[in-house]
Amino acid sequence: MTGRLEGKVAFITGAARGQGRNHAVRMAEQGADIIAVDICEQIDTVTPF
Repeated sequence: MTGRLEGKVAFITGAARGQGRNHAVRMAEQGADIIAVDICEQIDTVTPF
């Protein structure tokens, strides 16, 4: 699958954890440039690791 997204840019919100992080990593592995954003605080409804 490497190179499938070569030359593409992905803007990913919630990229610090969970599905957002997973999508960012997977798309980067496939060649996409990643723009990743997230908030810098704990969310009450999300259990930290």
